Amino acid sequence: MDLVRDSSRLLIPGLYNARDLGNMPAADGRMTACHHLVRSDAPDHLNAESIRELSAYPIGAVIDLRSKEEAAAHPDSIREDHRFTYYNIPLLHINADDINANIISETIRTSLGQLYVWMFENCKPYFAEVLRTILKEKGKTVLFHCAHGKDRTGLITAIFYLLCGVSRDLIISDYAISYTYVADLVAPLMEATEESVHHIYRSDASNMEMLLAHVDKNYQGDIRVFLRSCGLTDEEMSALRGILLPD
Repeated sequence: MDLVRDSSRLLIPGLYNARDLGNMPAADGRMTACHHLVRSDAPDHLNAESIRELSAYPIGAVIDLRSKEEAAAHPDSIREDHRFTYYNIPLLHINADDINANIISETIRTSLGQLYVWMFENCKPYFAEVLRTILKEKGKTVLFHCAHGKDRTGLITAIFYLLCGVSRDLIISDYAISYTYVADLVAPLMEATEESVHHIYRSDASNMEMLLAHVDKNYQGDIRVFLRSCGLTDEEMSALRGILLPD
């Protein structure tokens, strides 16, 4: 396995958008630490060698952010592997594959940014559960993923970077680059749908810009205010920040 230094991308066969959250400049002048948190698309089509490479990184825990339906239809290759602790914690309790579901059809009509704002207002208990599970597994390298590693995964990544004071421009560009990596993965989905649907398979910068504007307008521009509204304590937030910026 290779790690692309400039992007912290893990080049593991079968994964398209696997990236370590390390090597990002934080507000205090430090770089976020590697080998603590990894974001990814779904590891649902990995061979034995790719699974071995994940274990050797070393990934010790995996949090599947997909719905129960998605996780059952496309189960993680590592789900029954004793080397990994596996959790399925849906961040969006709706099957994202169902384009007829109300919020999914509304997203197709509007934008992913609107979906992200909706999730910030309607999925707070699930954000809290995911973040507390990451704290529970502190000490292990935790991989969290959704289907393509850009939407649900992108929101958890943005929360961590905001806690660390990573610049908004870098958070937006880190989000937007996902489509560059997953273009081949989502190409069959785009070919099978009308052009008006294609935007949900991309990661246009405007989507993250809309979410950050929502944080500014409704949470004083401070992700900690949002996390408090999810029920997290200041101590928990400090511990979450400490995963990427350890003392």
